[in-house]
Amino acid sequence: MQVERKIPAWLLCRVDPVEFLFRIVFGGVFCISGTMKMTDLLAFEAAIRNYRLLGDPYVAWAAMSIPPLEIIAGSAVILRILYPGCIILLCGALTVFMGSLISLLVRGIDTECGCLGIRTTIEVQLAIDCLLAALGALLLWMWRKKSCLAP
Repeated sequence: MQVERKIPAWLLCRVDPVEFLFRIVFGGVFCISGTMKMTDLLAFEAAIRNYRLLGDPYVAWAAMSIPPLEIIAGSAVILRILYPGCIILLCGALTVFMGSLISLLVRGIDTECGCLGIRTTIEVQLAIDCLLAALGALLLWMWRKKSCLAP
Protein backbone atom coordinates (compact mmCIF):
# COMPACT_ATOMS: atom_id res chain seq x y z
CA MET A 1 0.00 0.00 0.00
CA GLN A 2 1.50 3.31 -1.09
CA VAL A 3 1.08 6.40 0.98
CA GLU A 4 0.49 9.47 -1.13
CA ARG A 5 2.26 12.55 0.17
CA LYS A 6 0.80 15.86 -0.71
CA ILE A 7 2.86 19.04 -0.79
CA PRO A 8 1.29 21.73 1.38
CA ALA A 9 -0.33 24.56 -0.58
CA TRP A 10 1.94 27.22 0.95
CA LEU A 11 5.02 25.31 -0.24
CA LEU A 12 3.57 24.43 -3.62
CA CYS A 13 3.17 28.08 -4.59
CA ARG A 14 6.83 28.71 -3.77
CA VAL A 15 8.36 25.82 -5.72
CA ASP A 16 7.81 26.81 -9.38
CA PRO A 17 11.39 26.48 -10.69
CA VAL A 18 11.16 29.13 -13.42
CA GLU A 19 9.63 31.68 -11.09
CA PHE A 20 12.18 30.74 -8.42
CA LEU A 21 15.04 31.37 -10.87
CA PHE A 22 13.55 34.73 -11.85
CA ARG A 23 13.11 35.62 -8.15
CA ILE A 24 16.74 34.76 -7.44
CA VAL A 25 17.96 36.86 -10.37
CA PHE A 26 15.69 39.84 -9.64
CA GLY A 27 16.09 39.84 -5.87
CA GLY A 28 19.73 38.78 -6.03
CA VAL A 29 20.71 41.75 -8.18
CA PHE A 30 19.27 44.09 -5.57
CA CYS A 31 20.84 42.19 -2.66
CA ILE A 32 24.26 42.27 -4.30
CA SER A 33 23.86 45.89 -5.37
CA GLY A 34 22.83 46.97 -1.87
CA THR A 35 25.68 45.03 -0.29
CA MET A 36 28.23 46.58 -2.65
CA LYS A 37 26.91 50.04 -1.81
CA MET A 38 26.96 49.31 1.94
CA THR A 39 30.65 48.42 1.82
CA ASP A 40 31.54 51.97 0.76
CA LEU A 41 28.78 54.41 1.64
CA LEU A 42 30.99 57.45 1.09
CA ALA A 43 31.65 56.45 -2.52
CA PHE A 44 27.94 55.83 -3.03
CA GLU A 45 27.18 59.24 -1.53
CA ALA A 46 29.68 60.81 -3.92
CA ALA A 47 28.02 58.99 -6.83
CA ILE A 48 24.60 60.36 -5.80
CA ARG A 49 26.09 63.83 -5.41
CA ASN A 50 27.46 63.63 -8.98
CA TYR A 51 23.91 63.30 -10.30
CA ARG A 52 23.26 66.89 -9.10
CA LEU A 53 19.60 66.13 -8.37
CA LEU A 54 19.45 66.35 -4.57
CA GLY A 55 20.52 68.97 -2.07
CA ASP A 56 23.02 68.48 0.71
CA PRO A 57 21.12 66.77 3.54
CA TYR A 58 19.07 64.63 1.16
CA VAL A 59 22.13 63.12 -0.52
CA ALA A 60 23.26 61.60 2.79
CA TRP A 61 19.76 60.35 3.56
CA ALA A 62 19.50 58.69 0.16
CA ALA A 63 22.96 57.13 0.52
CA MET A 64 22.04 55.67 3.90
CA SER A 65 18.53 54.49 3.01
CA ILE A 66 18.80 53.06 -0.52
CA PRO A 67 21.23 50.15 0.17
CA PRO A 68 19.29 48.65 3.13
CA LEU A 69 16.05 49.08 1.19
CA GLU A 70 17.54 47.15 -1.74
CA ILE A 71 18.85 44.36 0.51
CA ILE A 72 15.62 43.95 2.48
CA ALA A 73 13.28 44.13 -0.51
CA GLY A 74 15.52 41.91 -2.65
CA SER A 75 15.65 39.30 0.10
CA ALA A 76 11.88 39.49 0.49
CA VAL A 77 11.42 38.83 -3.23
CA ILE A 78 13.71 35.79 -3.08
CA LEU A 79 11.92 34.44 0.00
CA ARG A 80 8.50 35.46 -1.35
CA ILE A 81 7.64 37.54 1.71
CA LEU A 82 5.39 40.57 1.08
CA TYR A 83 5.98 39.53 -2.49
CA PRO A 84 3.88 41.83 -4.72
CA GLY A 85 4.62 44.89 -2.59
CA CYS A 86 8.37 44.34 -2.74
CA ILE A 87 8.29 43.81 -6.49
CA ILE A 88 6.32 47.02 -6.94
CA LEU A 89 8.70 48.86 -4.60
CA LEU A 90 11.78 47.66 -6.49
CA CYS A 91 10.22 48.39 -9.89
CA GLY A 92 9.40 51.88 -8.62
CA ALA A 93 13.00 52.30 -7.49
CA LEU A 94 14.15 51.13 -10.93
CA THR A 95 11.89 53.74 -12.52
CA VAL A 96 13.49 56.46 -10.37
CA PHE A 97 16.98 55.12 -11.20
CA MET A 98 16.16 55.11 -14.93
CA GLY A 99 14.81 58.66 -14.71
CA SER A 100 18.01 59.75 -13.00
CA LEU A 101 20.14 58.09 -15.67
CA ILE A 102 18.08 59.68 -18.44
CA SER A 103 18.53 63.07 -16.77
CA LEU A 104 22.30 62.50 -16.81
CA LEU A 105 22.16 61.78 -20.54
CA VAL A 106 19.96 64.79 -21.28
CA ARG A 107 22.17 67.15 -19.27
CA GLY A 108 25.34 65.70 -20.80
CA ILE A 109 26.86 64.68 -17.47
CA ASP A 110 29.25 61.75 -17.82
CA THR A 111 29.75 60.23 -14.37
CA GLU A 112 30.07 56.87 -12.66
CA CYS A 113 26.52 55.87 -11.83
CA GLY A 114 27.31 53.80 -8.72
CA CYS A 115 24.50 51.38 -9.50
CA LEU A 116 25.60 47.76 -9.39
CA GLY A 117 29.18 48.04 -8.22
CA ILE A 118 30.38 47.47 -11.77
CA ARG A 119 31.85 49.99 -14.17
CA THR A 120 29.49 50.50 -17.09
CA THR A 121 28.39 53.34 -19.27
CA ILE A 122 25.15 55.12 -18.51
CA GLU A 123 23.52 53.60 -21.59
CA VAL A 124 24.44 50.03 -20.55
CA GLN A 125 23.17 50.65 -17.02
CA LEU A 126 19.93 52.02 -18.45
CA ALA A 127 19.52 48.85 -20.53
CA ILE A 128 20.19 46.68 -17.45
CA ASP A 129 17.60 48.64 -15.46
CA CYS A 130 15.04 48.22 -18.27
CA LEU A 131 15.63 44.46 -18.32
CA LEU A 132 15.28 44.28 -14.54
CA ALA A 133 12.04 46.28 -14.66
CA ALA A 134 10.71 43.92 -17.33
CA LEU A 135 11.69 40.94 -15.17
CA GLY A 136 9.91 42.52 -12.20
CA ALA A 137 6.79 43.07 -14.31
CA LEU A 138 6.97 39.44 -15.46
CA LEU A 139 7.24 38.24 -11.84
CA LEU A 140 4.26 40.37 -10.88
CA TRP A 141 2.28 38.98 -13.82
CA MET A 142 3.22 35.41 -12.86
CA TRP A 143 2.13 36.07 -9.26
CA ARG A 144 -1.16 37.57 -10.43
CA LYS A 145 -1.82 34.68 -12.78
CA LYS A 146 -1.09 32.16 -10.03
CA SER A 147 -3.23 33.99 -7.45
CA CYS A 148 -6.17 34.10 -9.90
CA LEU A 149 -5.97 30.32 -10.30
CA ALA A 150 -6.00 29.69 -6.54
CA PRO A 151 -9.38 28.72 -5.09
